[in-house]
Amino acid sequence: MTVTAVTGAIDPATYRAVMRHLPTGVAAVCSIDNTTGTQHGMIVGTFASLSMEPALVTFSVMHSSTSWPRISEAGTFSISLLAEDQQQVCKALSAKGQDKLSSVGWSESGWGTPHLHGSLAWFDCRIEQQFTAGDHIVVIASVLAMTPTERASTPLIFHGGSFGGFRETA
Repeated sequence: MTVTAVTGAIDPATYRAVMRHLPTGVAAVCSIDNTTGTQHGMIVGTFASLSMEPALVTFSVMHSSTSWPRISEAGTFSISLLAEDQQQVCKALSAKGQDKLSSVGWSESGWGTPHLHGSLAWFDCRIEQQFTAGDHIVVIASVLAMTPTERASTPLIFHGGSFGGFRETA
């Protein structure tokens, strides 16, 4: 076994190769522009619960993201937890461009945010804090409402460069 001592900067390729061992859930962050009605969306693999009281969630986005500034301007946004069979939704929202939700089924929530059809759960959120950490923006958001679905599916997971689902083992 090779042990790498921290004496300087970590090589990005090595960092990426090591982090590939950690599976991540896949979530869609979406909003609707209050003025134009334009929908915006992006995918994050860093969504997590942060606090129960008050209900806070967190995720991070690359500081170079062109989608996040549009989503954050709306004031409120949704997070849809994607199911294992929603790989096409993930690819659509990961693509470059502005009309990402055109090929994705969704409904507007009572908070004016897009809830993606077929997702495992939805969160309607408002930004509480944003700050830069390395090459990312860390977002902390308050949960305004959340809705689980009755869908019997496993979550979409990204691991080792591929998509898949969760399977229990005995």
